[in-house]
Formats: sequence, C-alpha cells, structure tokens
Amino acid sequence: MQAPTIQDFQALKRLLRYIKGTLYFGLLITNRKLVLHSYTDVDWASDATDRKSISGSCTFLGPNLISWSVKKQVTVVKSSPEAEYISLSAATSEVIWLPRLAAELNLPQHTPTTIYCDNTSAIALAKNPVFHAITKHIEIDYHFIREHISSGNITLTHISSKDQREPLSR
Repeated sequence: MQAPTIQDFQALKRLLRYIKGTLYFGLLITNRKLVLHSYTDVDWASDATDRKSISGSCTFLGPNLISWSVKKQVTVVKSSPEAEYISLSAATSEVIWLPRLAAELNLPQHTPTTIYCDNTSAIALAKNPVFHAITKHIEIDYHFIREHISSGNITLTHISSKDQREPLSR
C-alpha cells in the first residue's frame, strides 16, 4: 500500500485482533472413514415475491461438514423435480473439485462422490439417457450431471426426506 490512511491502520489493527482472538478456531476433522458425500434439498417456489426456489446442500468428508450452501435459484421452474435437478447440478459443481483437494491433502478418494437427493424424479431424469423437450430449459444442467455420472465422478442416491440431515434449504 503506497499511502495508507488512518482508516487503513485501524482496519489492520482490527484484523490482527480478530486473528489473535480466533487463532485456535478451526474445523475438527475426525479420523474415521473419510469418504466425500453430499446432500441436496430444495424449497420449491418458496419465495412469495418471485416464486424462485431455494437450493441447499451440505458436503461431508466422512462425518465432517466441510462445505455448505443455501442459494436462491436464478430461474423459476414449473415443478419440484426441475428445482431439485438444478440443485443437483449446483452440488455436482461443488463436489467435482473436492476429490482433487482431498488428494492434495493425502486423503485420496477411490470411489465416486455420492450425492443424496430426496426426489426420485430428479434422479431418474439424471440417469435417463433420453432427453425430453419438456425440460429443454435445463438442458445444460442435464448434460453436466450426465457427464459426471458417466465419467464416474459422482453417483446419485435417493434418500427419503425424513432421513435428510437437516432441512438444508431453509
């Protein structure tokens, strides 16, 4: 910084106090079966203003939560399976780079990352090699997920809504 101001100095002091106060904070990683897996869920058309859905996902390394997300979807969809499918695409984007990170940390993943979803129609859509015109507006998500299923990067597994860890999309 060429010309620091008093505000810059105050911000630096605040940052250093924060670092000092949180020095021993961190994620506790237990040394059990450290396999990546993810859960997705959707609150379909929940925004009363624009009827966009809310996607939620949590990714675990064994029993350890390492990543989470709750986001409003960018498009309005006509059905719950479509909303779940968009959520699956977002979760796939998240989990495809995590095995490489795990390998860098000497935690190689020897199996595809399992993504749990409570919507059987969304899973069937992902596994079906025939694309339907009714879902043309999610075609990019469709091909993205299919590619990662075919390449063995991910597997999709149904989980009942009552067995979800938490209501992820709320």
